[in-house]
Amino acid sequence: MTDDQLIQRIETALEEEQDQLEADLPDILADMEGQTDELVREHPAVMASILGRMEEMDIASFVSANPETADQFQELLWSGMRVMVERNPEVKEQINEDITTNFEADDCPMEGHLKVRKEEELITGGAGQLDDADITITGPADVLVGLITGNVDPIQGFMQQQYEMDGPVQKGTKLAPIMNSLSEQVPE
Repeated sequence: MTDDQLIQRIETALEEEQDQLEADLPDILADMEGQTDELVREHPAVMASILGRMEEMDIASFVSANPETADQFQELLWSGMRVMVERNPEVKEQINEDITTNFEADDCPMEGHLKVRKEEELITGGAGQLDDADITITGPADVLVGLITGNVDPIQGFMQQQYEMDGPVQKGTKLAPIMNSLSEQVPE
C-alpha cells in the first residue's frame, strides 16, 4: 500500500500555485522513488494529475534548475506507462516489433529511452540513453513529454517539425501507433 501521507502531500501540492508546486516537486518526486509502480497501480488519477500539472510548466527551465528531478519524473512517467500497458490489451495489440528509442531534449539536460518488446508485449523506459537505439528523437522537453502523454501527435509533430527523428522511418511509423495507444491510457 502506498503511504497515505505521501498521497495526501501530493494531492495538497497539486492544489498549489504553479510556483509553489515547482518548489515542492523535487522533494515529492524524491519521496516517491521506489514507490512509483505501486502509486500508479493504486492511484492512477494522482499520476495523471502530476503529469497534467507538469505539462503546464516550462519543463526545460524546471529541469535545468533541478536536473536530478528529470530522472525522477521519468521514473514516474515510465512506471505509469508500463503499468498501463500491463493492464490494457489494446496497447499490447499495437506491439508487433521490437523498437528501441532514445529521447534527447535540445533545450535542457533531459535524456531518456523507451524499449518496446514484442515477445513480452512490454514497454519500458527510463532516464539515460541506450547504446545502439533504433531511433533517436530530439526536440524541446515539452514536446518529448507531450509525445508520451498524448499532447503531441507523433506523426503530426514530426510533419510539423516539432521534433527530429534519426533512424529508420519504418520503425518510427511502427512506434507512432504505440505512442498514441499509450497516451490514450492516461487517466483524465
